[in-house]
Amino acid sequence: MREALLTINAVWFLFGATIYCGVMWALRFFFYPSWTAMNRESVKDHFLVPIAAATRFFWVVVPLMLIAGSVMVITAWGDAPAFIAAVIALLGIIAIPAVGVVLIFPVNKIIKDGVADEAALVPLLKKWMRLNNIRWILATVMWGAAVWYIIAIGDFPHAV
Repeated sequence: MREALLTINAVWFLFGATIYCGVMWALRFFFYPSWTAMNRESVKDHFLVPIAAATRFFWVVVPLMLIAGSVMVITAWGDAPAFIAAVIALLGIIAIPAVGVVLIFPVNKIIKDGVADEAALVPLLKKWMRLNNIRWILATVMWGAAVWYIIAIGDFPHAV
């Protein structure tokens, strides 16, 4: 039973890390290019609505990932490769939302409250993109650490 729960825990973390990483990669390579042409009329549908949906989604997923990452760290104690990978993964899921709350949410609020000067919107979106590049890198590292953890464990059900 313990093996099954630890496997589910690690798979949950990897699932969340994959979604988070995938969202950040999609933003970076598919959505950013069109956002430089955004205007006040299109910003709600193409920026604010998706951002609100992602925020609601990750407010549920991230706390569960924090728990799962903590379990990974605790259960990997004594196994250096798995422990290091678990710590990096856990630090990633702490840092990514922290960057969002501290650096990105204030920009979201300015955009949501309405930018009176049309010329100010694109520079705000570019700032938002630069700040999210930090999360893109962090999410990629977190995902890599989660994969590293699974590999370090090896035959996962029999290793734990």
